[in-house]
Amino acid sequence: MASVPGFWLITVSVVTEPFPAIAAVLRRTRDTARRWIAVAFGVWFVQDCALRWIAENGRNNHWLIHLGNPISTVLFLLAYAAWMGEPVRRRALHLAAGAYCIVWAALFLTIEDSHRFSQFTGPLQALVLILVCAYTLMRAVANDPPPIWRAGVFWISVGLLLYFGTGLLLAPVSGLLMATQPSLVMSAYIAKGGLNIVSYLLVTTGMLCPPRLSSIGAFSLRQAWPS
Repeated sequence: MASVPGFWLITVSVVTEPFPAIAAVLRRTRDTARRWIAVAFGVWFVQDCALRWIAENGRNNHWLIHLGNPISTVLFLLAYAAWMGEPVRRRALHLAAGAYCIVWAALFLTIEDSHRFSQFTGPLQALVLILVCAYTLMRAVANDPPPIWRAGVFWISVGLLLYFGTGLLLAPVSGLLMATQPSLVMSAYIAKGGLNIVSYLLVTTGMLCPPRLSSIGAFSLRQAWPS
C-alpha cells in the first residue's frame, strides 16, 4: 500500500497535467503545433480523471490506457509535423501517424492484453515520440537563432523527452513485477508522478514562450499570437 504523501504526489501530477492546455487558452495561441499539444494534454487529463474514477469503482482500467495510446501519439505527431518547415518532413510525420495506428492496431488485436500493463504498444509509443522530440530538439539547437531557451519548441521537447524517456519501460516492467512486488510498482509510479510534474511544467513554459522565427517552426509573430 502506498503512503498518503505518495498518493498526494500522484494527485498533484494529475492537477498539473492540464497546465499546458490552460496556457494555450490563456495565450490564445494561433500556432497549430501548440494547439495540437494543448489538445493532447487535455485528452490526457480527461483520460486520467476517467482512470481514477474507474479504479475507485473497483474495475480494471488498463483498457482505457491502451485505447488512449494511439490518440495521444497521433496528436503529438501532428504537432511536430506542424513545426516542420519543409513539406517532406511534415509529410513524413503525417505518414508516421497513420503507420503508427496500423501497427498499434495489429499489436493490440494480436499480442497485447487490454486488461494488463502494456507490454508492447506503450514502449512503442514512447520510443517513437522520443525519437521525434530528440530529432526536433537537435535541429532547433543547431539551426535556431540563440538563445535556444527562448524557443517554445525547446522547452516542450525537453519536457516530453523527460516524460516519455522515464516511462519507456515502466509499463512492461510493472507488468512483470506487479504479482510479486506490488509495493515496488507503486513506488515507481509515485516517482514517475513527481517526474511528470516537472515534465508538465517544462511543457507549460514552452507554451508560454513568445513566438520567434525558427528553422523548424513554421509560425511567425502574426500566426502565433493575435494582434
